[in-house]
Amino acid sequence: MHMQVKIKEIANIQFGYYGQPSKKGTIPYLQAKHFNEFGQYIVTDDTFLEEDSKSMTNLLQNEDILFVAKGFRFFATLYKEELGKAVASSIFFILRTDKTKIVPAYLVSVLNLPKNLLHFQQSGAGSTIPSIRKNELADFTFNLIPLEEQQKVVALQELYLKDIELTNRIIKEKQKLFQTTITKIIN
Repeated sequence: MHMQVKIKEIANIQFGYYGQPSKKGTIPYLQAKHFNEFGQYIVTDDTFLEEDSKSMTNLLQNEDILFVAKGFRFFATLYKEELGKAVASSIFFILRTDKTKIVPAYLVSVLNLPKNLLHFQQSGAGSTIPSIRKNELADFTFNLIPLEEQQKVVALQELYLKDIELTNRIIKEKQKLFQTTITKIIN
């Protein structure tokens, strides 16, 4: 049973926070560059905000969805509280879902489908730096499948990402082995 829904019917959308990074800051201030091509967080905490009332009210909550809809790389990613306190910069939309209707990680999978990213990139085309407006994201329609099915999609997504990670490790090991072998032959 598939039901067509708009994002605004299952999530609240906010803008990320426009703050001034500080050398004295202690709260990671997330930028697009902190995520790899699969939308996975790569720990390079090099941008921080100071703890003040503004940054504290903008702290991310567990399973907030961060969606980059500005620039040349659109993607969605899931914030998990085990990453520690963090604030998302203004390049992100923050989607807070109604978890009785949707598994946040399922919406991340939906948003990251190539055809949907292409849809957003085309909506944002025309300006020098492609970007989409909040209402375009809010009105985006997709298939809402039952929660149980959503969980299956999420499990599949997690296996896929683990597979990619292992494949990358194997490639690195093969490169090392190759370079060591060549070095031994040459020297």
